[in-house]
Amino acid sequence: MTQELEMKSWYQILTGKIDSTLLTLKNYDGEHYWDNVDQNSLRYFVSNVVDTSWQNHMGLSLLCVSDRKLSPQSIYNLMSNINARLKNLFDAASLNEMTEFNYPIVEKYLTGSLLSEHTDRQRQSFLSAYGSFVFNVSKWVTTQFTNEQQVYFSSYLFPKLPFDNRDFSVRTKALDAAKDNRKSEAFAVTPLLPEIRAESHFRWNQLDRLRKAMRDVLEKAKRDRRSLPIEFNYEESEYTNERWHFILWDKESFADYYEVGTSTENEVFLEFLKAEKIDDGSPGEGLWFLDILSHRLIGKWDSGYLSDEERKTIVAFLEQWGYEEAEKGQAPFFHRNPGLLTQSVFIVRNSRKLNKILINLEPIYVACTFARFALDIITSSGARMNELLQISYDKSCCVVTVDNSVTPARKNYIYRLIPKGREEEENFYLPEEVFRFMSDIIGLLKESYNSPSIPEVEYSISARKHMMSKKRYVFQYNGRHINEFTINAIIRFLLHGLIIQTSEGNQVVVKAHLLRHAFATHAVQTEKIPIDIVKTLLHQKDISVTEYYSAPTHQQISDTVDSLHDNWASFIDIQKGILRGPEELREIYDDYKEKVGTLSKVVGGICTTDSVCPTKLACVGCAAKVPRLEFKQEIQTYLKWAEESEFMFNEKGMLLEAKKMKISKNRAKNELKEIELMERYQNDEQFEPKIRINN
Repeated sequence: MTQELEMKSWYQILTGKIDSTLLTLKNYDGEHYWDNVDQNSLRYFVSNVVDTSWQNHMGLSLLCVSDRKLSPQSIYNLMSNINARLKNLFDAASLNEMTEFNYPIVEKYLTGSLLSEHTDRQRQSFLSAYGSFVFNVSKWVTTQFTNEQQVYFSSYLFPKLPFDNRDFSVRTKALDAAKDNRKSEAFAVTPLLPEIRAESHFRWNQLDRLRKAMRDVLEKAKRDRRSLPIEFNYEESEYTNERWHFILWDKESFADYYEVGTSTENEVFLEFLKAEKIDDGSPGEGLWFLDILSHRLIGKWDSGYLSDEERKTIVAFLEQWGYEEAEKGQAPFFHRNPGLLTQSVFIVRNSRKLNKILINLEPIYVACTFARFALDIITSSGARMNELLQISYDKSCCVVTVDNSVTPARKNYIYRLIPKGREEEENFYLPEEVFRFMSDIIGLLKESYNSPSIPEVEYSISARKHMMSKKRYVFQYNGRHINEFTINAIIRFLLHGLIIQTSEGNQVVVKAHLLRHAFATHAVQTEKIPIDIVKTLLHQKDISVTEYYSAPTHQQISDTVDSLHDNWASFIDIQKGILRGPEELREIYDDYKEKVGTLSKVVGGICTTDSVCPTKLACVGCAAKVPRLEFKQEIQTYLKWAEESEFMFNEKGMLLEAKKMKISKNRAKNELKEIELMERYQNDEQFEPKIRINN
């Protein structure tokens, strides 16, 4: 038995550190419980829990939740939460042993007497996690162990508390505050979804042009046998209307010129010199991420080499952009996938030493290509993170159907993905443009792998990993699936500098799930799509979740009151109440039984719902429709008709009908605005700058 144990990695790591009986514990089938512990949780336990007073308590709890098959991510979150708070509480209350830890300590913490700087959310999450551990372990021990074992391990049970989180207002306050904050942020983001999508394309276009310019200059240097460095400039499109100046270096030329050391493989990179307005030569803004590079914020920025003044400057900068935990070292652009955003040690060290803006462009370009793709999918469909990351380059996932019943034949573009809480794939309908962007990524990946195909990789989200097999996932790089933390980091990077503020004036930090909230809010509150239809669009099982996602904010309610009397009659006439009881659903179904075919051609775009039409075929302004550039004239014609009809009805004193036309007119204007944004960034894609190389 000893020889068998010594071959197990967990035994080698933990032997002599935790209770030996706990270490060798087996189930009824003679299998070691530690065999079932997820590697991430094991590493955390070894690095952060071993040598604490509660290591055996935590070890027993870890075996329990692993055996009860909680998801690996849930286990990791529970353990790390409890461990961090226990360290805080032991320090604050000057405790040394677990026998000193009791419910009065926890009560003082929950009421704010201990660690007053902690938020209500921190207190609530600790009590919830602690309660989950206590409940699971007490039930597990009594059903899995003999009486003798139960007595032995009783000293390793976390003490039960004579209360739960319902006994403290901190729970209600924390949950209500979090919900209000999310709704406030969603309200700020909702009207900007088209602009957010368009801005991501404009910025990606800039990177794509810079990458091509860099490659063209490098190719010309090779043809002319000209050595680096080479200074060059080019004029950006009318969207920016600036001239940008760079120097193309490689490590060897840079090291020779500035007399700095380099021991790594030679590679090319850029130095940003300046941006100037084309009209008058005044200073321009340049690329949107230059301040991130100048502060050296990619990755973990808070390290020992920073002076107090530098750290103060960085914290102030991050707080200005809404990163409230900056003082604690919050790293908003910390990626978990090597090769995305990463700036080499050589780049970072010499940027700081010589006070220059040096750019390793490829990692930024690749990251922003993935971020653009993610933003398009989420803002077009409201997809969850785990659904987004399931997209694979396989026929079983990417389905293109052809409808020959129309002329010319129409293609429908579908992703087959497993929604949260389901076991079978469902259809996610997206416009052709999104599939085209996926082709860009596939080409990029094939180039990076120097292969005609892309490899199969393991799925990264721990909560779903057990359900997913190795596939050719589109969100991958350097042989690894891109995880959810990296997706949020690269989205923040691509959207950095956008002014998105709540009604209280707080800057909003964009996250993937916030965009999903905004999509749902827009669908229900702005487009008035029935909530049961939005539930289908979002692939949700529980309509109460949809109700929360799409519930109005205080600001929306306030704005509505101002125009309530003007809109009341037309609102009732156009759309019944949003919340309906089950007895009304059949009646509504009969009313809506004329169903729009998925991806049908409708006024101004393409319909993407495969459920009953949510708007009785009132397609202009519907969130389930994707506007298309080629149908812009249809919306313009519709707008003209609505304007003329509004005028006519006002002339005849038919105020209710005039109000209906006003609503239709405003929706048409909003769609035209979105189409014009698409038109601008697609035209921007075609812009080819003239590169000037300085002699």
